[in-house]
Amino acid sequence: MNQPSTLVVPASAWRLATGFGRILLLSVVAFWWGAYVLPHLFSLAFPALLPPWNTTLGRLNASNEGTIANSVSAGTLACVTLLVVATAVVGHRRSAGRIAVGGWALMALTTAALTIEELAEFKKDGPISVVGQAERLGVPWPVLVSPLVVAFVLAMWVFVRKGLRAWETRAPLALGIACWVLALLHETIDPWLFYGRARAIEFVLEETLEFSGTLLIGLSAALALRVGRPPTFPQLVRRWSQSLTASIAVVTLLGGLALVFLFRPPLVEALAPYTRAQAFGVSLQRQEALVQELHMPATPVHSIRLRLANCDSTGRPGTVAVRFTTLDAPDRILSRGSVEIPASDCPRWRDIELLPPLTAAEGSQLALQVVADVAPGAELGIGATKDDRFPDGRLWINGELAWPDQNLEFVAYGAPEPTRSKLLAIWRLGTSDWRWLLLAADVLVALTLITVIPVLLTATALVPSTHSGTLAVRGTRPKE
Repeated sequence: MNQPSTLVVPASAWRLATGFGRILLLSVVAFWWGAYVLPHLFSLAFPALLPPWNTTLGRLNASNEGTIANSVSAGTLACVTLLVVATAVVGHRRSAGRIAVGGWALMALTTAALTIEELAEFKKDGPISVVGQAERLGVPWPVLVSPLVVAFVLAMWVFVRKGLRAWETRAPLALGIACWVLALLHETIDPWLFYGRARAIEFVLEETLEFSGTLLIGLSAALALRVGRPPTFPQLVRRWSQSLTASIAVVTLLGGLALVFLFRPPLVEALAPYTRAQAFGVSLQRQEALVQELHMPATPVHSIRLRLANCDSTGRPGTVAVRFTTLDAPDRILSRGSVEIPASDCPRWRDIELLPPLTAAEGSQLALQVVADVAPGAELGIGATKDDRFPDGRLWINGELAWPDQNLEFVAYGAPEPTRSKLLAIWRLGTSDWRWLLLAADVLVALTLITVIPVLLTATALVPSTHSGTLAVRGTRPKE
């Protein structure tokens, strides 16, 4: 015959475990947002002060295998998996109900699978690689796993609504799952929505949303382990509400300032697709040149962006000079600029400031001359595309007309200062393509989340615990 039994954890041991968990939570939050998010966003806003190809940033890039951030992400997933497993076991011993126990068990299987994927880094040619199977079928991998994602979200919806009663447990779990789904959506829309410089922020948003969701799910599991409703519930609600309001205000303010003072609207754009399938490079020797025809936009051009590479392996740097002229007067230079390319430099996007800024009548026919100034025998690579991404002008290579669908790969930017012409260019950009409006809305939501979540986690970790009893887990044992 069975009789109830109780596993009692002393209050001192419970307080010690809680304190260690708080310190661990605050440590990973400080590392991720202090060493990963902020440096990458700062580099995006001020590339001259912190270049995006900086070695330190590369070591902290969570998208790269074997980096510190990638290891922290995998370790956090492993810890959350153990925590969720413990919550499922304790829920079973407390007779929390089939929905609650099943929900935590399903979440444990999900986090365990993600941990294995993060640690193993399955290659595309692996037998269980989702990415490899998706490429063979010709579809994005998030689309391939979408049926599983839909089933998981529906199961979690039932779990949150029916299996969890306490608000302080339901809220972080629901928000964590939402972050995971949004990160998966970023993977899906990445090829056709994020391109050019927007891809730099996309990596940060995607990885941070995934990491944030993991932390919130772990927080929900930790709160579910406590017995009864925490006496700090009103204080926790107040701190979460204040943190959310403050974060939305900060993101809106800083986003507006960044848009006005830092964002450079692209005025003319001819980029190869994300897959780079139609991109190629043109090799120029000393004083050889490319000439790209284009029409003058409605706003003055302050900088030009080119994909450049110095193929000289002897240690000799090279220089790329750009000049804007008119088609009817090629000797009359309207604006010019140059940039030095280090030797053996891989293909990389470089911004070239124009002096003076290019101004001409809107719609007038111009010529962008790109001249290579390298050592004798050396070559300089310039990116181009052959999928007719820029049908408004022809491309000339060393005086010879290229194929009709070939164009220089470049972007022309306006001024960073909040001038009237810049604000007008931003307005025209937003109304020219609905993808820009979708991109702005997506970035605003994602930035709000990755701003509010560390504040919420920190506020929750710093809420003083008034629970001074013992942790009791009831079960059954045979009568002796």
